[in-house]
Amino acid sequence: MKLSILTISLIVTFIPFSLLSNTATSTPVYDIDGEPLTPGTGYYILPLIRGRGGGVKNYWNGSCPYYVAQANSEVDRGRPVQFYPVNPDEETIPLSTDLNIEFYDLITVCIQQYVWQLGDPVGDSGLRYITAGGVLENPGEETVNKWFKIETHPDGDYKLVFCPTVCETCRPVCGNIGVLRQGNTRFLGLSDVPFRVFFVRKED
Repeated sequence: MKLSILTISLIVTFIPFSLLSNTATSTPVYDIDGEPLTPGTGYYILPLIRGRGGGVKNYWNGSCPYYVAQANSEVDRGRPVQFYPVNPDEETIPLSTDLNIEFYDLITVCIQQYVWQLGDPVGDSGLRYITAGGVLENPGEETVNKWFKIETHPDGDYKLVFCPTVCETCRPVCGNIGVLRQGNTRFLGLSDVPFRVFFVRKED
């Protein structure tokens, strides 16, 4: 059964979403070479539109955990990530399924895993940034902020969203993942403008 996802574009106020089914579509996500994304494989997340920065990477602001950001240079692929779907038996990464995203192959000052997680609202702005300091955990109420999805953009390419359905009693916000500019830094977080992306497999 296909899952119908309501992705809410958010500007300032984030509205709780209606409870959604946790059943994902069977349609796989494909990389730039037309191959399905597979769990535990390294991929670069790159912007679809050229001239607007490079790939997704970890960003250190002097304290742990790291933030998730976009490289400023178009030729910088960023850091590879691995995807882990909520169903560990999946052989590919399906559209619209809850999944963990983790930076890997990092040698850093932060001694921790680097699973993406959505942070709490910051100050008066209410902005919510993605950090990379979580761990791979079982789905549920305590881990709801660590589950993301890959969805299709209306124009046919891909985007990242936060709209977890791993907790039947939770009412998290839903929103597109976009680029939040602060000075010269391109942080990733909830945004009204989705970050349109494609995926390139990391060569072994």
